[in-house]
Amino acid sequence: MKARLIAAAGAALVLGTGAQAQDTTVLETLVVEGGDAQQSGGPKGETIAQDSSSATKTGTPIIETPRSVNVITEQRIADQGMQSVQDALLYTPGVFGATFGYDTRGDWSYVRGVSPVQYRDGLQEIFGFYNNVRPHPYALERVDIVKGPASTLYGQSSIGGIVNLTSKMPEAETSREAFVEYGTHDRKQVGVDMTGALDANGEFLYRFVGAFRDSDTQVDYVDDNSYLFAPSFTWAPSDDTSLTVLFNAQRNESGTSTQFLPWQGTIFPAPNGQIDDSVFLSEPGFDRYDTEQKAVTAIFDHRFNDVWSMSARARYSDSNADYRSMYPSFPPTINPDGRTINRVVYVSAADVEAFTGDVRFNANAFTGALEHKVAFGVDQQYVNLGNASYFGAASPIDLYEPVYGNLPFVPGLSPRTVTNTRQTGFYLSDQVRYDNWFVSGGLRYDIARNGAGRTDNVLSKDVGLLYAFDNGIAPYVSYSESFLPTAGLDASGNAFRPLSGHQVEAGIKYQPVGSASIFTASVFHIEENGRLVGDPNNPGRQAQLGDVTIRGFELEAQTVINSEFELLAGYSYLDTQKSDGFRLASVPTHQASAWGTWRPGGEWEGFKLGAGVRYVGTSFDGVDRIETPDYVLADAMIGYEAETWDVTLNARNLFDKKHVTTCLARGDCFYGERRTVALKLTSKF
Repeated sequence: MKARLIAAAGAALVLGTGAQAQDTTVLETLVVEGGDAQQSGGPKGETIAQDSSSATKTGTPIIETPRSVNVITEQRIADQGMQSVQDALLYTPGVFGATFGYDTRGDWSYVRGVSPVQYRDGLQEIFGFYNNVRPHPYALERVDIVKGPASTLYGQSSIGGIVNLTSKMPEAETSREAFVEYGTHDRKQVGVDMTGALDANGEFLYRFVGAFRDSDTQVDYVDDNSYLFAPSFTWAPSDDTSLTVLFNAQRNESGTSTQFLPWQGTIFPAPNGQIDDSVFLSEPGFDRYDTEQKAVTAIFDHRFNDVWSMSARARYSDSNADYRSMYPSFPPTINPDGRTINRVVYVSAADVEAFTGDVRFNANAFTGALEHKVAFGVDQQYVNLGNASYFGAASPIDLYEPVYGNLPFVPGLSPRTVTNTRQTGFYLSDQVRYDNWFVSGGLRYDIARNGAGRTDNVLSKDVGLLYAFDNGIAPYVSYSESFLPTAGLDASGNAFRPLSGHQVEAGIKYQPVGSASIFTASVFHIEENGRLVGDPNNPGRQAQLGDVTIRGFELEAQTVINSEFELLAGYSYLDTQKSDGFRLASVPTHQASAWGTWRPGGEWEGFKLGAGVRYVGTSFDGVDRIETPDYVLADAMIGYEAETWDVTLNARNLFDKKHVTTCLARGDCFYGERRTVALKLTSKF
C-alpha cells in the first residue's frame, strides 16, 4: 500500500495532475485560458494562489521566491469541509496536520517535523499554551505556510516555519452571505459574512463576520461550542492611504477531547480489548476547557509615490482559559484488574495579554539594470503570561465502562504567577532582479527577553538565488536561520538561551507558460541546537544539550484541466535524528495526498464533486521503541452552487477508519478523528 501510494503521488507529479497551492505564481504576465488561478487574497471562489506576502513582506510572487511557501485559500477550505486551522493543513506536503489526534482545545500540527509558530495578519498570535482561543476558520481569508526557519522577517520562528492566518478584510464590492450547517455529533452552526461600502464614494468600508456553533463531539460529554463576533472597518480617503481596524471577540466552550490513552488497548492488545475512541476519562460537569478572547488590530497602509510605501500594524489582545480536567496519570498504565486506570486532576486559570506591532517601509526601485524590492522595519511585542493552577492525584476509573461521580477535591489554586516576555527586532531585506536572475537577502537584529528574565541579542540571516527560465522552469537555492526563546532555568539557575537553527534548501518550480498548473520539488537540510533534554548530572532537571537534524524532500503539483477539473497531489519524505541517535517523535517518514475537484460546465453547470485521499506513514515515539502504524483516510464533497445559493455535503474520514495518529515514549496514544459529515446551505443576498 505504501509503495503504491508513493508511486501514485510521483506519477501525478510527472503527468502534471495537481497539488497544493504552494510556490505558485506568474513569470511576467501570465494569461490563463479557462484556468482557475488566483492571486492570494483575490476574489472568493478561486482556489489556486499565485503569490504570498508572508515569505517576503514585499508581495514578491512565490515563483520568484527561493523557498517553499504554501497558501490555502478560503475556497479550498470550504471545498474540503475543513472545520479548523489544523484541518486546513491536511493536504499540504511536509505538514502533519492534527498531530495529536482529535483535539478541540487547539490546533496542533508539525511542519517539516516541528511545531510552527502561529501568526495572524503578520503578527504573532499564540504565546504559551492552553491560554488562548482556537481561531475560527470562517473568519479567515487564507492560511499561509512559510516552511523552514523564518526569523529574518518575523523574529520568533521554529525550524519548521510559521503559519500566518489572514483575516477577512472589508471590501468595496458588496457581498453578503449567511449559512446554516448540520452535521455529525449533532453539530449545528450558523454564520454570516457581509461586506461593502458605507458611502457612495467607497471611502468607508465595512465587514461583519459572525458565527455560532453548538456541537457535541466524538468523545462523550465533550462539547465544541463557539461564538464569533468579528466586525471590521476601513477608511480609505484616497487610493494611496487606508486604515483598517479589526475587532475580534470569540468564546469557545469545550472540554478534554484528548484522553491520553495507554499503549495497551490502542496499538497493543489489552486483556479486555481495544479502548473505545469515544471514552471520556474525566468527570461530566467538572471537566471544561472554556476560552475567551478580545482583540483589536489596526492596519495602516500608505503609498508615498511610485517607489516608497509603508505599512504599520498593531494588535492588542486579551485572552484567558478556564481549564479543568482529569486524565490518566503518567505513564498511562492499565491496572492489574485489566479494566481501570489511575487518574490525576489538573486545574488551571491561564491568561495572556499581548501587544504586538510592526512598522515597515517598502521601496520598489531600479539601480541601473537591477530591480529592487526592499523592506525594512521594526517590530515589537510585549507579552504577559499569567497562570494559577493545581495538580494532584484523583480516583481511578474504568476504561471500558466508566462510572462517574467521583469528583476531585481541589483545595485551591497556586498563587498566580506572571511571566513577561519582550522582543524588539530590526530587519532589512532586498529582492534583487537582474534579467532572469533573482537574488534575495535579509538581516535581522533582535533584542529578546524570555520568561526567565534572560535577554539575548540575536542576528538572523537569509539569502537565496533563483533563475527563471523563459519556459517557466525556476531552479533555486536558499539559506535561512531561526531563533526561538526558551523559558526555564538549568540546574545552576541560569536561564536557557534561545533555540537556534538553520536550513539549506534547493528546488525547482515549474509553471508552463500560459498555464495555471504549478509543479515544485524541493530538498532541504535543517539543523537545530539547544534543545532541552534531561540533565545527565542532575536528575529531574533539564539542560540544553540536544541537537536535531532534519533532512527531506517534497513534491507538489497543482493543475486545472479544461477549466473544470482541479487536481492536487503531494508527497513528502522526512528523515530526522536527535543527538541521542533517535528519531523525532510523531514525525511520519512518508506522507502523500491527492484531492480532486470537478466543476463541470454546460448542462451540469453548478454541480460540484470532490474527493481526496491522505496517506500518513509510520512514526515513532521519540526513543524508537514504539511505532505508530500508518493509515489511509478518504474525504469527499458533493454539492450544487447557483448564483444566490450553495448547498454542500462534506465527509471526512469517509470510511470511518479508527486510527491512532501518534504514540509517545511517555506512554500515551492519541486517536484520530472518525467519520464526520456536514451539510451546509449558504444563501447569498
